[in-house]
Amino acid sequence: MKIVVIGGTGLIGSKVVEILRAKGHDVLAAAPNTGVDTISGHSVGDALETAGTLVDLANTASIHAQAEMEFALS
Repeated sequence: MKIVVIGGTGLIGSKVVEILRAKGHDVLAAAPNTGVDTISGHSVGDALETAGTLVDLANTASIHAQAEMEFALS
C-alpha cells in the first residue's frame, strides 16, 4: 500500500516514515524538500493519486506536545 506522509521529513514525520518503511510499506515523505508543497498545492494531486492512506503530520501546534516529543526522542 502506498502511504503519503505530509510532513514526512520533520521530527515526528521522519520517524513515522521510517517505521512504515520497516514494515514494508511504500511511503512518500511529502514535504517541500521532496517536491510536494501542501501550502501552494504543488504536486499534491500527483502524490495522492495512487495513495491508499494519507497521514498528516504537518508542523502545527499541538495539545499533545509532550507525548510527541517522547515519541520523537525514542
